[in-house]
Amino acid sequence: MNAPLTANAGSNDLFLLAINLTNRCNLGCAHCYMDAKTLKDGGENELTTAEVRALLDDIASRSTETMVVLTGGEPLMRADLEELVAHGTGRGLSMVVGTNGVALTDKRVQSLKAAGALGAGISVDSLDPEKHDAFRGLPGAWEKTLNGIEACKRHELSFQIHFSVTEANAGEVPAMIDFARASGARVLNVFFLVCTGRGESMSDISPITYERVLNQLVAAQEQSQDLLIRARCAPHYKRIAYQRNPQSTLTRAAGYEGGGCLAGIHYCRITPEGGVTACPYIPDEEGNIRDKKFWDIWNQSPTFQSLRNPKLQGKCGSCEFQHLCGGCRARPLAMGGSLMDTDPWCIHIPDGSAVIEPMVEQPKQLVWSEEAEKRLSRVPSFLRKMVKSRAESYVHEQGLHVVTEEHLATLSAKRFGNGGPPRPNTPAAQQATRQTAAAEQVAALPWSEQARVRLAAMPAFLQEGVRAVAEDVARSEGRLEVNIKLLDRLEAESRPGRSLPWTDETDQLLTAFLAGKAPQVRMFVAPALESAAENFTRKRRATTVERADAEAAIAQLTGGVEWDEDALARVLAAPDFNRAGIKKAAEFNARKEGLARITSGDLTRFRNSAMMRAVQRMKGFGMQELSFDAYEIARDRVPRLKDNPEADKRFDTIRNFVAARENPGDLLGQDLLEKMKAQLKANK
Repeated sequence: MNAPLTANAGSNDLFLLAINLTNRCNLGCAHCYMDAKTLKDGGENELTTAEVRALLDDIASRSTETMVVLTGGEPLMRADLEELVAHGTGRGLSMVVGTNGVALTDKRVQSLKAAGALGAGISVDSLDPEKHDAFRGLPGAWEKTLNGIEACKRHELSFQIHFSVTEANAGEVPAMIDFARASGARVLNVFFLVCTGRGESMSDISPITYERVLNQLVAAQEQSQDLLIRARCAPHYKRIAYQRNPQSTLTRAAGYEGGGCLAGIHYCRITPEGGVTACPYIPDEEGNIRDKKFWDIWNQSPTFQSLRNPKLQGKCGSCEFQHLCGGCRARPLAMGGSLMDTDPWCIHIPDGSAVIEPMVEQPKQLVWSEEAEKRLSRVPSFLRKMVKSRAESYVHEQGLHVVTEEHLATLSAKRFGNGGPPRPNTPAAQQATRQTAAAEQVAALPWSEQARVRLAAMPAFLQEGVRAVAEDVARSEGRLEVNIKLLDRLEAESRPGRSLPWTDETDQLLTAFLAGKAPQVRMFVAPALESAAENFTRKRRATTVERADAEAAIAQLTGGVEWDEDALARVLAAPDFNRAGIKKAAEFNARKEGLARITSGDLTRFRNSAMMRAVQRMKGFGMQELSFDAYEIARDRVPRLKDNPEADKRFDTIRNFVAARENPGDLLGQDLLEKMKAQLKANK
């Protein structure tokens, strides 16, 4: 064991403040610590707009480094949410929103972003829509939440995924990590519940499950190259990380991520009525901002003082990890004990060794080089302070006084690794080459008259390559034909020359990826990848294309999931109008299940599952026979289908395709058809 470091005990910088703006909520989640009320019943005695503005002024008067999370209930139920975000932003605070995502429409995302919101934390509790909806207490909640995620992506509002672990969904942790990564989330926050509020009657996960899930999260973070994975309300995370690797950056972080629970030390929350508590699971109020200034409560609260200088009892008081972990203080309290009692959910047995200390916050006299500051500015705002703290701690350890870009690159490599897409001559690369060859055998898509004229005007030796690339792009985007607008776009993307500088490493990555591709593919794919990579660079407001930008462009092109040849052949043999949809749905399901490769059997299973879900929907419409009439009913009941000419056009295409077949039953197979019919006729 290494010599212990110096602890930063007693520090009480407020890094994170959660404001529960309202008791109102559009859902009825089983685990809610607030016991949030319906829209009809909630909202009594809540802080007014003026009171929340005054609170934000008070916070900013002492600290503009504090991140403020506006949550609920459901904060989107507050009509003044954007006003509060704008007010906090104007005071120099980092403002984010914690939401269930159900009401996160395009319009609302745009207004939040315009107000200055840095991001949103969106709750997803299962990748099974039915399980999520049952947990959240609203049919259709899962689909609406995913629509909210897509709205954030469309308008480039950063978002995190929040996942609350229960016994029912603990097995979904690996799939949820893949989902968060595939969705484009910056962070996956995994919450470990304390049974309070409405959740008091719930059965918590077992200590064994708790330990297993934390090990999964630590292992995943050690391997993660593009996603920050964090355990919340689970200080044992640090103990497990140390046991796996004492030198891990997860164990040697300072300040906000230093050691133990944040409650009352670097974090607290405000209730909708203005009460101040150490955390949502410690219900005792230390004062009310209507009666007393926030900072007076923060500085003088006896509970907060005890949390900052804990005198732990029982097993926690004799544990070598008492400073790095310290256990959850809310759990013993919720079970009838005292704040300082043993955390009953920890299975670790102290070994009597010296107490392990987290790293101390470093003095602020360090200097940052201009290049390092530019690189730091590209880090999302809500992560910037943590990255800055880690960099300064690292440089201080080296006995240096200047933080350089090289230091940041070193830390990034230590945390996220240097892995990349498959290299040439590897099985994965060979598979990609086979996929390309298979793609070239796909039946041609229709071309508009203008597009055909443009193609005919090209040099003969280029025409076949242009045709292949254009049709592949059209299929990937779900287009029904190749038109002149698509060709214009592809030509613009194909123009030689780069507009931004590229690092040598990024150049090498692109060369390696293209090495196994056919010449005509390289001719057109390379410029498209270059354009996509530079777009990713601009999105993070950088001026140099780095490895991560090229990796993102390649992942966008490849879909991030490998395909067996027979499975890919089935997709390519599908009708043009649904080929892209089949591919995207299969890749989504594969990520959901944690599959690295899609087989023909997987495709069959995904299809059958989708068809049985469709039957359940039809059954919900009151239908007892398979019929296209289901679409007419759905169009009236499903908002995204109403007044949607594109959906109508796509459905007509499908209906005409089926009607033109001599034996439509061959499309699905007789066994599946019989199962679908039996399910429809069965009693509810």
